[in-house]
Amino acid sequence: MRNFPKNSNDFTSLFVRVITGSLMFYLHGLGKITSGQDKWEKLGSTVTDVIGIDSLAVPLGFMASLSESVFAVFIVLGFYTRTSTLFLGFTMVVAFSKHLFSDGFKSGEMALIYLILCIIIFLLGPGKYSVDKIIKR
Repeated sequence: MRNFPKNSNDFTSLFVRVITGSLMFYLHGLGKITSGQDKWEKLGSTVTDVIGIDSLAVPLGFMASLSESVFAVFIVLGFYTRTSTLFLGFTMVVAFSKHLFSDGFKSGEMALIYLILCIIIFLLGPGKYSVDKIIKR
């Protein structure tokens, strides 16, 4: 088996971070963060229906929108990478659970894929080509 260059993990981390964060931001986050309070309330009601505290719907929906937009950009940049993947990963757990219990496994596959990508990014870390690495110096 051929040996990979030493910095292949850094390139892998960069590639996975940029693709995952960019797609999440463009396809999901941008529309949610700019939609406003009505959309946030709808998103947050996914959790508040389970826990029974309706007054938290807007803040929780905003946090989900923030995870899919601002934290997705942080992931692309490699800025607070592991923290950002935790927030986005938790959002994907909630999204996957919602789809799983309402429509079945197949409708939640995209949330599951993003969750797996968040786990991969968390395990790989930010890598050499990231803001985290620059700050750490």
